[in-house]
Amino acid sequence: MQTTSLLNLLHISSPALPIGTFAYSQGLEYTLEVGWCKNADDVEQWVKSVMVHGLGGVDLPILKRLHQAWSVYINKHEQAGEQDKGIEPLKYWNATLLAFRETKELYLEDIQVGDAFKQWHKSQSAEHLAKLELVDKPTVACMYALNGVIKGLTVEECLIGFVWSWLENQITSASKAMPMGQTDGQNIIRHLIPEIEGVIENAMTVEDDDIGSGLVGLSMSSALHENQYSRLFRS
Repeated sequence: MQTTSLLNLLHISSPALPIGTFAYSQGLEYTLEVGWCKNADDVEQWVKSVMVHGLGGVDLPILKRLHQAWSVYINKHEQAGEQDKGIEPLKYWNATLLAFRETKELYLEDIQVGDAFKQWHKSQSAEHLAKLELVDKPTVACMYALNGVIKGLTVEECLIGFVWSWLENQITSASKAMPMGQTDGQNIIRHLIPEIEGVIENAMTVEDDDIGSGLVGLSMSSALHENQYSRLFRS
């Protein structure tokens, strides 16, 4: 991987990227509040399950397809008669990803952070402004894929960065919401790093009809978190 590509990947995967992901725990806060996760080991198993079956079954396969659609659109855009190529797959997979958000707060998180990502895109280059209006309610994955294509990142590189960014945010959320030190959080990440490669390999081979997950616990925690009396995170 060339230095420029690596730096671009680190840039869009950084928790310092101003799109507001730090404000969301994706239901993890509720699991800590009610004791579904009581310690660092419980958090590790929860995060691993969501990473393998949630990201691996839905977000990453769709991110792959969004990257492919953006690649087609951008590469064909300047060719006569090809201006619309890639637009319908973009809209379809973006809408499909939103349809998989089983609670109101998970849906709102995706479109709110996705819109913040879109605004960040606008501040980067006037050259790509028109592309940002192609998709209604762009998801985080949609905007992440666009940046990856613009910066010349491969699909695999985008999947790695996306998982890593999500994982760091989950551990940061857990560290804020429960008495778990930074060392415990870093140990969880260290334990899950070997799992990431397998998650990405599986996501790359998932067929269209096999995209999906069955994380009932995540759906319940997110739905109940919507009405949690005192909370740090928006979801």
